[in-house]
Amino acid sequence: MQIPSVTPGEGIGRIGISFCPGKWQATAMTGAWARDIEIDLDAVAEWGAAAVVTLVEEKELIALRVESMGMAVTSREMQWFHLPIPDVTAPGPSFEATWIDAGPALLKLLRSRRDVFVHCKGGLGRAGTIAARLLVELGVNPEQAIADVRAVRLGAIQVPEQEAYVRALRRKCRAQQG
Repeated sequence: MQIPSVTPGEGIGRIGISFCPGKWQATAMTGAWARDIEIDLDAVAEWGAAAVVTLVEEKELIALRVESMGMAVTSREMQWFHLPIPDVTAPGPSFEATWIDAGPALLKLLRSRRDVFVHCKGGLGRAGTIAARLLVELGVNPEQAIADVRAVRLGAIQVPEQEAYVRALRRKCRAQQG
């Protein structure tokens, strides 16, 4: 399993961006998928992840045959953050409510030079958006965060709504600081 990653600079952990570990999908734009969750999560742990951020919804965990994601992640001594976002959308109010606790915890890990693995179903839209959010919250300009994520994960941050969400983070971060 390849894990493209970004980081805002020296002394900060990596943010890995990829597709759902262990996913099963008979048909997809990229063909059929029949991954093994154990093998994939072993690779994520070997990559160095201290935490796994799962952005797929509960119904997707079932459809992708990875209902055991949380237990499989924590059994490898990684933290698991399940922060669902509906596919092909930007984060909404329910995500923001969970981010209040999860965001600071993830940023603390990254600032402690620990690595964080972020995934959605295909590793593009939602995963790219949240990877960019983490970069912005670590001080990267939103435009640069979008460019950095897209440089390592071609096609990331898929829809204009997700781009607008990342761009709006600059104002949100300033308001929180100020």
